[in-house]
Amino acid sequence: MSDKTVRELQSSLPWTAHYHRDFRATPQTHKDFGHALLHIHKAGGKLASIIDEAEHAGYEWADPANRAEVEKYVADMVICALRMANTCPDGVIDLQAAVERRLAAKNNRLAEAASTLREAERAK
Repeated sequence: MSDKTVRELQSSLPWTAHYHRDFRATPQTHKDFGHALLHIHKAGGKLASIIDEAEHAGYEWADPANRAEVEKYVADMVICALRMANTCPDGVIDLQAAVERRLAAKNNRLAEAASTLREAERAK
């Protein structure tokens, strides 16, 4: 398997899940978008349960079975984000571009904050 960009993953995302006829019959334009979000929350809940276990009883992160479980839920979240981008009610979101813009904005804010902190330190 070769490495793919977010855009390549998004454009090749197969979606063969079968939904109940009542779901399909609903006229809501956001139903697929919302259903993908539901699965993000579901995966997040599974990861939260793992974190809870780690905090209360310990969790062997390096155990291959545990690692596979964590990877599965993180991957599910990414897959569902791709699905949400493809099914946004007002049109497809170019997730590659959106992620790049978001990272740049966050990095710019971090750089500005670091600059402000350095100036404050020099002023002392």
